[in-house]
Amino acid sequence: MQSKEKERGLVWGLLECAGDNNEGVRQTVAGSLITLGHKHPVLVLSAIHKFISSPQTAPKVQVQSILYNTAENIIRECGEKVSDKELIDTWTDGAIKLLTLPSVAPDLQEAAVGLIVALGSTQTHCNTVMESLISQMQGGTLPTQSVAESLGALAAGNVKGTVPYLKAVLGLTVHCIPSVKQDNLKCALATMFSKFAESILEAVDNKEPDPDISIESYMPECALVFESLVNYWLKNSNANVKNDTIVALGHLSHLLPKEKLEELAGLVVTTILSLYRKTSSPYNLTFSLAMISDAMLKKNLTESIKFHVDHLLSALFNQVCIVPNYSEPFTVKNHYEVLRCYELMGKYYPENVMTHLLQRLENASHMQRVGALVVTKHLINSKTLSTENVASLTNALVPLLSDPNSKVVKSVTQVIVALCHNNHLTCQTGAPFITYLVNHSAGGAVLLSRRPSLAEPEGESVSEVCRRVLHILSTTVEAAQPLLWPHLLSFVCFSEHEASLPATLSCLAHLANNYASYEEANPLLVGPPGPPTAPVLLSRLLVLSCTPKEGAVGIAALTLLQGLAPHIHPKLVESWPQHLPQLITTFQDLTSKAEAEPSAHQMWHDSLRDFLAATITAVGTEEFTVNLGTAQMDQVHLYDKQPMKLCFIMSLVGVTLKHTANKTFVATTLDNLFNATSHKSSLERESLALCVGLAAATHTDIVLTHIEMWLKNADPAKKPLSFFNLIKQDTRTEESSWVRASIVLCLGQIATLAPPNVTGSKVDGPIMLHLLNIINSNKSDMVNEAVIQTISHIARALTHLPDFKLRQRPLLITHLVNTSKFEGIPHQVLASVLQTLRDLSALEPELNVEERTIILQAALTATLPHFGKADSNDHQLLRCFAQLGVLLRTIIQKDTNPATLDDVTTLLQSWTLSPDEMIRIKSVDLLHTALRTYFDHLTFSVEAPSNFNQTCQLLAFITPRLTDPSSQVRIKAVGSVYMVLRIAGRYNGQAHDYMDENLEILKAAEQAIHTDNHQEIASLIENVGKVMSNKLSFMQLRSYLSCVVVGLQDQFAESSEGVALVMKTFFTLRGHQLHQHIKELLDSIYSRLEKVTHKPTRKMCVVALTRLSSHNLSLVIDTILTYPVPYERGICETWRNIGHDPELCASALDLLTQVLERTQLFAEQPTTTDATVKIATIPPLAAICGLCELMHDLKVPSEEDHEEGWEKVEDDLEATQQEWQAAQNMVCGKFPELAALLLISYGSYVEVVAPLHQSASASTKSFNFVPNRGATTLVPTKIVLQCLKSLVDVLGCNSLSTVLNTKIRDENEETLEIFLHSISEITAMMVHEAPQHIEKLVSSLDMRHAYDMQRVTVAAVFAQLIAEKCGGNYELLENITDGLLTRLNDRSVIVRRLAVRGLANFAHLHTDQVSEKLTEIISALVGATDQRDGVSAEGISSETQVALEALRGLAALLPRLPKERVLQHTPTLLIRIRLFTEKSSGEVREAGLGVLRGLAASVGNTEEFQEQIHLHLLASLIHLEDPHPPTVVMCKSALQALGPHLGSEEMCSMFKTQLVPSGVLTYHQFITDLTKHMVNDLKDHLGFFIQAGCSYFKSSEPSLRRAAALLIGNLVYHCENDQDINVASVSHGLTYLLRDPYSSVRTAAAIAIPLLFRHEDLL
Repeated sequence: MQSKEKERGLVWGLLECAGDNNEGVRQTVAGSLITLGHKHPVLVLSAIHKFISSPQTAPKVQVQSILYNTAENIIRECGEKVSDKELIDTWTDGAIKLLTLPSVAPDLQEAAVGLIVALGSTQTHCNTVMESLISQMQGGTLPTQSVAESLGALAAGNVKGTVPYLKAVLGLTVHCIPSVKQDNLKCALATMFSKFAESILEAVDNKEPDPDISIESYMPECALVFESLVNYWLKNSNANVKNDTIVALGHLSHLLPKEKLEELAGLVVTTILSLYRKTSSPYNLTFSLAMISDAMLKKNLTESIKFHVDHLLSALFNQVCIVPNYSEPFTVKNHYEVLRCYELMGKYYPENVMTHLLQRLENASHMQRVGALVVTKHLINSKTLSTENVASLTNALVPLLSDPNSKVVKSVTQVIVALCHNNHLTCQTGAPFITYLVNHSAGGAVLLSRRPSLAEPEGESVSEVCRRVLHILSTTVEAAQPLLWPHLLSFVCFSEHEASLPATLSCLAHLANNYASYEEANPLLVGPPGPPTAPVLLSRLLVLSCTPKEGAVGIAALTLLQGLAPHIHPKLVESWPQHLPQLITTFQDLTSKAEAEPSAHQMWHDSLRDFLAATITAVGTEEFTVNLGTAQMDQVHLYDKQPMKLCFIMSLVGVTLKHTANKTFVATTLDNLFNATSHKSSLERESLALCVGLAAATHTDIVLTHIEMWLKNADPAKKPLSFFNLIKQDTRTEESSWVRASIVLCLGQIATLAPPNVTGSKVDGPIMLHLLNIINSNKSDMVNEAVIQTISHIARALTHLPDFKLRQRPLLITHLVNTSKFEGIPHQVLASVLQTLRDLSALEPELNVEERTIILQAALTATLPHFGKADSNDHQLLRCFAQLGVLLRTIIQKDTNPATLDDVTTLLQSWTLSPDEMIRIKSVDLLHTALRTYFDHLTFSVEAPSNFNQTCQLLAFITPRLTDPSSQVRIKAVGSVYMVLRIAGRYNGQAHDYMDENLEILKAAEQAIHTDNHQEIASLIENVGKVMSNKLSFMQLRSYLSCVVVGLQDQFAESSEGVALVMKTFFTLRGHQLHQHIKELLDSIYSRLEKVTHKPTRKMCVVALTRLSSHNLSLVIDTILTYPVPYERGICETWRNIGHDPELCASALDLLTQVLERTQLFAEQPTTTDATVKIATIPPLAAICGLCELMHDLKVPSEEDHEEGWEKVEDDLEATQQEWQAAQNMVCGKFPELAALLLISYGSYVEVVAPLHQSASASTKSFNFVPNRGATTLVPTKIVLQCLKSLVDVLGCNSLSTVLNTKIRDENEETLEIFLHSISEITAMMVHEAPQHIEKLVSSLDMRHAYDMQRVTVAAVFAQLIAEKCGGNYELLENITDGLLTRLNDRSVIVRRLAVRGLANFAHLHTDQVSEKLTEIISALVGATDQRDGVSAEGISSETQVALEALRGLAALLPRLPKERVLQHTPTLLIRIRLFTEKSSGEVREAGLGVLRGLAASVGNTEEFQEQIHLHLLASLIHLEDPHPPTVVMCKSALQALGPHLGSEEMCSMFKTQLVPSGVLTYHQFITDLTKHMVNDLKDHLGFFIQAGCSYFKSSEPSLRRAAALLIGNLVYHCENDQDINVASVSHGLTYLLRDPYSSVRTAAAIAIPLLFRHEDLL
């Protein structure tokens, strides 16, 4: 019987939970069993085995697998400690039984194998396991698959223990091989043999466990196994069997005698070779083949394998042709094993390998060629082959160079690197390979600057591979440098190698500066068939360096030139080092810039042309110059598809022609170049013109002669007509236009570059004659663009000839103006037109009035609209504007009078109002430019006007631009105001250099107004307004205001705000002159404010009106009071400004207070559903709004002192600091009355809605009420809170203001609870920040109130005042206490609850402040806890809430009370605490524990409390896992209060340090540590703790059941003396919890059970 009970102990309970449906529980149970197993391995292993073997339990296969894994873990940790041989035998037999049964589930068999391996891995039980396993093979019995797997795993895991048995196992197994039928068993046995062989070889190498161990002792059995495997399994039809057998044969091959290996290896090799075609994963085959080959060759069996070499190489070659996949490791391993086999064959059979490779290289298959190349590279790098064999392979590679396949190309490049690296190539044999690399390096990728890896990246192109190879060979492989230099120079000047230049030039640059040497006797640049000649190479390299976009090519070309200096010409050795380094640096800078300016490219081309000119001059021979020009002309065709380079080489031809004296060569070259030019290309036309101009610098007459000849040939009318010419007439006309455009450009360059002494005569003669003829007969836009450019060139050239008069200028101006009017004229053409107009305007004589007007109007109309349509950063468009400014200045300089300025400003005014920013910027900039130019060039005569009549109009339309959103507009606008006033001052008699102090303010403003700081801008504009106000007369003032007021509706908010600011300045300084226009200005501004949406503009307008109304304030206030609520923002700001004046503020406060006191706050109206709704009345609501706005700006400044969307405006001129302080003091004196009035209003407005109608205005006669559209957004309580916030802000109560602001922004509906919380918080903050007003506040509130909400408000305020100690007024405290005691019988339960809360707030008072009515207060609170109704379905009932308030009050009050006053209530409270902690409401439990904490603090050391302290200690510890988080926090506080009374310093210390209220508690760890001290310090109460704790096992809360399990388990674990403990009940309880419906409880029970490990009788 006892044995059966023991069997059904805790371990058995855990075993029954091992199959729990929760994964976490299963893991915990397994961990608990392992923990117990480490303590009692024999007991747990026995229980597990009995549970598995018992027919009553019969666990499922999944559970058995878990238990076997658990047993395996125990044995691995404690196997050496288990000395019970019977138990080990039992487990071994059971596991082996599972291994031998055929119908066992795979998971279970796997677990059994793991158990056997764990047992066998221990030195103590290894012999037992091995003997048991060997016994399964006695008598010729076939081992099962699991047995074989176990033996293999043991051999791999315990070599020392299993090797002594391997000879016997091999001997028993070898005879079973023929009788094995199952393929899985064959695979398992083959794997076993492989691991046996590995273990034997490892043991032999390490000489363990026997120092005399040798391979020879295992050879007989291994030979039999090898032979049996070959005879019976090698030809098996199952692929897996064959695969595993071959692997085993490979491992066993090193354990065979030489004779047996020689006998059987051939058959194995043949079989392996035949299997290559049938498998997709050949790694095992190759691995075994390598091992067998290695074994045979090490034993000198070369003749035996010689017969298989050819077949072996063929099979291996098929494998090497397979590209390894690096995401599949076995393909990579197979590839390396194949190369290993090739290396073995190459060492012993080089002739066969050579023949094999040569045949494959000649094969037409790309795949076989790649494979042969891979092997070739490997054999070369491994130095396996002799030099003669490598030479043969090199010759065989030459035919492969014509193979275009990319894979073949990449493989060939790798072989080339191997050949060069190992010095197998000469200059003669290496030339084809270098040519091959160059041809295949064509591509666009940039060459690497660092040494790259030869490993081929994924997806790398052929060109990238070849470039990397060339870079490596030229920089790191010394043996390859003689192969590259100077052979690579032959590829530079041929177009077919153009794409290879990045790689070729980079290599050449490195070689020329680091490898090449100059020998005068052995010239390098000799021409074909060798490297090109010096002129050819120089021309080619200069052209290649002309394009910064091709950075690598250009730098390499210049660097190559640096190394080739002595080879080009010996005279250049001294001059080139002075120029080339600077050129290289400049080119690198251009290359590093993402987008270089076109001018930078032009400067670079000029630098190269200067370099060429310096080179020609340094050489100084006509032969070199002519040869250079000839080479340049010969290379023109190379750049047919490269326009930039073609144009540059044409310009180089011009430089060469300029420096030659051979006129025949010049004439011939010009004709050839003109005929070779594609005149359709604009770039080629300009390059031709530059070349012709450069030639004209020394050969002007020859060039003009050719121009005339070209013009005759270009005339299509002079060409003979034919049938085909008639068909192609349109084409001929177009071609003629191209040619004529080229000739026109040539005329401009001739005029620019011709010698000055002949320029005038040539321009007035043939050049202008040809140009006008072309203009008159032209119909092509392209020719017209060329004409414009040529006119500009001619005009600029003539500026150097001041005495020359261009007779044809009027005709040219007319042509340009007409051109500017073309629709859709390109920016580039327009810029050229404006520039040309400016160039013509600069010539003598001066333009007449008509010409100036036409030019100015056409230029503005053609230019400014483009800034609103195109990108403002367009280079050509900016160029247009620059040219327009220059043109405008030129026109004003030519005719400086008011009419001219009026025309300019009139044309610009409409552009300054443009919505487009760039148009405004440009137009105001032009306006400023015009005014500045006019002022600088203003002169007076007798007939000149004496007044500047445009002053007001100019200032009025400039004013909005003073605060334009664009800082550029602002700067120019201030500058324009300055210039207008300076011009007006000149007309008033001031000198040009007169320094006006007022105007100097404008200069300072102009310099500072670029800032983005709004305040700084406002200050600056105010100064500008003052200057304008001082400078304008009275008549100008009215005219200016009538014009500038329109600017309030400027399309830009910043501009309208600036207008308002200027108006404020004018009203401040000169408002007394406008008293007859106040009403009109008010009406005008307020009507415009309704349309102005910009807040600062509206605000600034209100400030301006306040300044205007300072002389007649009553009219302004009367007008403002007629506006409806909610007030518009402008009216709100007006109220705020009125509040700045103390007298007006006092009068307004009196009026508004009377409205609130004498008017009913709300009216009750029935609805259609017979309900009653409370609607606020209009007068008090409007008064509150006005009161709120009136006090808004009187508050003490703080970080947030404004409502959302409006900022306070400071004005030191009107609202001085003294006035503001006086108004603030006046409001502060009335604070108690106002606060009481607003608090009562706040409570009265709870659940009151706003009125939907308002009183009609006086002008409305047909209706008494009109809809109040703003009422839908009004919330009366929010309005009162906003007003109260304004009031407390005046006192500087920042914290209270913040609280009120938060509540105002709260979008939740104002419910009773929210109101009570708000009123308490407001009262508390008011006591802290305004204690001096509390007494008067209480007096104002303590009156009879008819409405419930008004009494609730007073009770809430009084309750909170007690908590806040009434600001230290003890007499007032007594009065409030009396009031609360009388309200305990109020008919409203809310008032009663608030009264209890107020009495409970005595806990917040100091001891000397406690009321004399304390006994009455405590009795009232204790009595309030006796409530019988519980929690309703919807929550805590109203009466329970009263009890809850009492509990919370007692919890806070008890620690503060004298002991004698608490003792009489202690028994009652302790009983009620126990009841409250069992409630389902978390709040009630929390409050009960709070009372417990208070009792502990007050009477914790009394006998009455000590009697029940341990019961409450246990309850508190378990409730640390309460589902209600605040209850957990209160538990922590209660335990900290109980700690000093428990008699345990350690427990008290733990409570203080670990039970942090806001911290996260790890309950399990905390209980584990705490129970250690409980067992030591409270040992007399352990039985009680355990007995009482077990009662929580049936708690309704899962978290409490879990906590109880952990607590009781740890108590038992730490208790050494268990005589007084009923551990059996704990055991039964934990067993019961193992079946709990909640997984967390089951997990806790499983965790607790191992803690009872000392009670072995219960396990």
